Order: sequence, then structure tokens, then C-alpha cells
Amino acid sequence: MANSDKNFQKRYEDLMRNAGDHRRAISARAIKNERRFRAERKRLKQQRTSVERTDRVQSDLRQHAELLRVEALIKRELAELELKLAATSDSDEQILLRAEITHLQTIKTNLSQRPPRKPPESGIAVPAVPPKGPLPKQGGAEAPLDFGS
Repeated sequence: MANSDKNFQKRYEDLMRNAGDHRRAISARAIKNERRFRAERKRLKQQRTSVERTDRVQSDLRQHAELLRVEALIKRELAELELKLAATSDSDEQILLRAEITHLQTIKTNLSQRPPRKPPESGIAVPAVPPKGPLPKQGGAEAPLDFGS
């Protein structure tokens, strides 16, 4: 029994002798892993934002290409209508063709114009209107909620 107690005591002393070094090694490993994980998280976040930007740019390019395609179709249709208008001698037909040409030109100008970034009323100064109701009392005390007077 005494021999086994000495073995345990010796093992315990060996463990405790190296406990500080062991703790420092574990802490150093944990700090190293934490730094690596943070760097990886940061890299993934940057990659994700660059992918989002790339997707946004590609979406904008697709929209722009579609807009250009629609504008080209409208131009071609306008050219065909102008030729028909020049070849037609019937006044009723000319009126209809002119109306259609005007309509397509309006659509074309509306497509090419960008919407304003701010609403038109954004630059108008608006006077501040005090709220209805009782005025607050000094010191933060509650005012009676009597809105009738």
C-alpha cells in the first residue's frame, strides 16, 4: 500500500512540476488558434463582400444590357414606323402612325432617364410644429394627460 501511495505521489509531483509549462503551452495553442480563426473569419467576410459586390455588378450589367436591347428594339420599330409614315398617303393612317411614333419616343426617353435620387420636396423647408397636449412640468414630473383644454 505504501508503495502505491508513493507512485501516485510521485506521479502527482511530476504532473505539478510541469503544470505551469503545460498550462502555458495550452494557452499559447489556444491564442494561436483564436488568431487563426479570427483571420479566417475576416478573410471569409472579405471574400463574401467581394462576391456580393461582384454579383451586384453583374446584375447591374445584365440590367443595363437588357435596357440597351430594349432601346435598340424601340429604335428599330421607330425607323420602321417612320418609313411606313413616309410611304402612306392616307391621313387617318398617318395620324395613327404619328401617335404610335410619339408613344414609342416617350417610352424611349423614359427608359433612358434615371429616376431622381431625392424626391422633389426634399429641399423644401418645413416649419416645426409643436406637439399638441400639455407642456411637461419642470423636473420631469408627470403632466396630467388632459387633452381637452
